[in-house]
Amino acid sequence: MEIPRPGCHSPLSVANSRKKSSQVHPGQGPGQQGIPLQGQVDLVTYHDEESLYTVLKLVLEPGYDAPKDPDLFPSGRVTVVGRWANPMEGARVRMLGQWGRHASHGSQFEFEVLQTLVPVDAPGLKRYLASKAFPGVGKALAERIVSHLGTDTLQRIAEEENCLVGIKGLKPGVAATLREAVIAQTALHETLSFLHGVGLGPIQAQATLTRLGPGCETHVREDPYCLMGVPGLGFVLADRVAKELGLEDDDPRRLRAALVHALERAADDGHTFLAQVELLETARDLLRVPTPNGPFEDALDALCREGLLVVDEKVFSQVEGFVPVYLPHLHTSELGAARNIRRLLAEGPRSALADTEALEAAESDGNLELHTGQREAVLTLLSQPVALLTGGPGVGKTTIIRFVANLAEGSGAKILLASPTGRAAKRLSEATGRPASTIHRLLGFDSTDGGFEHGVNKPLKADLVIVDEISMLDVVLAHHLFKALDSKTRLVLVGDPNQLPSVGPGNVLGDLLDSGSVPTARLTQIYRQAAKSQIVQNAHRILGGDMPATDGDPAEGADFFFFPSEEAAATADLLMDVVTRRLEDRFGIDWIQDVQVIAPMYRGECGVDALNDRLREAQGVGGREVVRGEQRWRTGDRVIHTRNDYEKEVFNGDMGVIHTVTGDGIVTVRYPEQDVVYSGGELSQLRPAFAITVHRSQGGEFPVVVLPLVRQHAMMLQRNLLYTAVTRAQRMVVLVGSRRALAMAVENVRQADRSSALSERLAADSDG
Repeated sequence: MEIPRPGCHSPLSVANSRKKSSQVHPGQGPGQQGIPLQGQVDLVTYHDEESLYTVLKLVLEPGYDAPKDPDLFPSGRVTVVGRWANPMEGARVRMLGQWGRHASHGSQFEFEVLQTLVPVDAPGLKRYLASKAFPGVGKALAERIVSHLGTDTLQRIAEEENCLVGIKGLKPGVAATLREAVIAQTALHETLSFLHGVGLGPIQAQATLTRLGPGCETHVREDPYCLMGVPGLGFVLADRVAKELGLEDDDPRRLRAALVHALERAADDGHTFLAQVELLETARDLLRVPTPNGPFEDALDALCREGLLVVDEKVFSQVEGFVPVYLPHLHTSELGAARNIRRLLAEGPRSALADTEALEAAESDGNLELHTGQREAVLTLLSQPVALLTGGPGVGKTTIIRFVANLAEGSGAKILLASPTGRAAKRLSEATGRPASTIHRLLGFDSTDGGFEHGVNKPLKADLVIVDEISMLDVVLAHHLFKALDSKTRLVLVGDPNQLPSVGPGNVLGDLLDSGSVPTARLTQIYRQAAKSQIVQNAHRILGGDMPATDGDPAEGADFFFFPSEEAAATADLLMDVVTRRLEDRFGIDWIQDVQVIAPMYRGECGVDALNDRLREAQGVGGREVVRGEQRWRTGDRVIHTRNDYEKEVFNGDMGVIHTVTGDGIVTVRYPEQDVVYSGGELSQLRPAFAITVHRSQGGEFPVVVLPLVRQHAMMLQRNLLYTAVTRAQRMVVLVGSRRALAMAVENVRQADRSSALSERLAADSDG
């Protein structure tokens, strides 16, 4: 099938074209459409190796025209942008895309599909052989090779072992290397052509080649669902490829893939397992075919035999017909977390690190009197091998952590403090006056293999480990943490069960509480000073199902406000006015420094993406910018780092401001503790952060929080989400939006239950 030539106005359709030809041609996935363009790459202006974003100059072949704008293309070349894994000057290409106009660079062709072609004329062959794909050749030698072999140069080099003999200046070693390179390039071209032909884009094809290797075409033909193991791909794309390759709707490979995908999707929603009945039903819905249970059960049995899924009939054996099915790593994590908590409870130290007398002395030294509930909490945490400390805002959890750390150190104990995120660890360190780290850093995470230095064979050296913000702790990381603790080490886990659960699978804090197995100190009494804060008062009102009070007088210290607006677009406009003008006019608040917008969702006028764009423009800072793919970064932008980078010592959730952007695209971000330099693909670790999601905000605190509430976000308007956002504020909360949306959030306690069996395993007498 060919990309339509000029004059062919019918939309590109793989399905229709294949009625005419059985050959799968590269560069065109199912249903892809666009303007065709064909020519030779004259210059690669820019290429990012991670995002694959490429800018190049293309000399068009006859019959392919650019817009009639001679001022833009005086040299006969056009600017082309898109994603290409291995751009080469001299390459002949065919593309599908659209003409567009860049604000700074003018008209350019933006391609979605790219197909590399074999050069067909002598000039193209000479330029191709002189490219970086064939080191050691050069222009002069390339010209002699093509003059000697003709327009069949590439085919002859690949098929005729001695065809290069006798060419002036071509040494035997260079000839052998050239032949190997031509054969390799031919194979690569054929593989990429196949992958493009079955519907993979340039980035997807390159990722597939990287993961599956040179034989990936064979792998994909044997089982298209092997593509699910390629980063960035998934079941939907693999299923589309399977249909392109002719697999039947009830093919066993398809049923197996649907079962795995259903569990992967459940894990994304926080579940560690699905009940077998629910799993089969979910898989059937995914495939949209009336396949009976029998074939699905056969597929499930096969997956279990191969160790790709785990059926655990023990944990809910008392519930007839309820059989959980797990992804293997989640079964291992849940089982391991339960085993290690039970081990620590059974074998851990029994003697208290401090007594009542030591506690009273600490109160006297700190000039602070604890109330009865707080004293009991301190003594519980210091006397149990494993203990939980829970409570909402203003109840003094931080004070208790500090007391526990002081008393433990006073008894000679070695203490380690950690939190799931870098931002939460920083807060813990500031609150206790002691070093605190992320759990990953504590355990010695190795980014090369995804493992940890500390574990069963090398436990942490500590008498007491305190972990804060464990509502953010998923079951996989919990498993690694718990197994890295020696039986002589005490563990204190601190968290607020009313916060949003972890992004990853599991409900660790909730399950630990529900099991009743772990001694727990619950703080409920609000500190006198905290009780004066409307933020604290309203957080507890929200938990109780009551609407927050928003009618306070700013002159009397009110710190919680509501600006009403019904429609999403009007709410976004009002929010912008509140953030960028009213807060400064009324309270003298510098919004760029002190205000954090937190939104329930990414999409919509009041979503994170749209608000980030508007807030960035409102900031109005000029200066140099760098473009990486679809993202633009410039000085003054607030950004958030999205993954742990131990070499740079910057972590997921750390927020900073772009301080400098150099002419060659190097970006320096100023974080509170240090400046960090990013270049090339490293910029993909950054996201705009004028507005962030509630999940992104967890573990952090901000002077002023502004939260849009619109019915457009109804699916995310939940009590624990509202509560989490409100409790991120230190000095002020501003709600902007619909009172009905606010009421929906307060009333909605129907947060999705997570399928998890950690509490059942903790309560069990064995490893079931």
